[in-house]
Amino acid sequence: MNKSMTATLKNAESSDKKIALVAKMIRGKDVLEARNILRFMPKKAANILLKVVDSAAANAENNADQKVNNLYIQTVEVGQATKLKRMRFVGRSRVHRYIKHRANITVILATK
Repeated sequence: MNKSMTATLKNAESSDKKIALVAKMIRGKDVLEARNILRFMPKKAANILLKVVDSAAANAENNADQKVNNLYIQTVEVGQATKLKRMRFVGRSRVHRYIKHRANITVILATK
């Protein structure tokens, strides 16, 4: 595996389940087709994933001398990242705890 054909985003500000739903739609597609799908999808996770796909395509173009037209998305790996534990103050001097979930995303491109 060539390292310049990948891009990784750590601690994305969305849960791994939400990003995995969008990642499922672009797995195995051409980079240009995946960009169009993500650009017009009305989800926050699509915008996050679009930036990672663009970064992987730029890495392939600059570091490995590949053309974007010849690339497709081989794998998209989405996993859990560190969770942020937060508190919300409520009435009668009590506290409700909640967790903000994060995700790690890795996009691996390959040539046709």
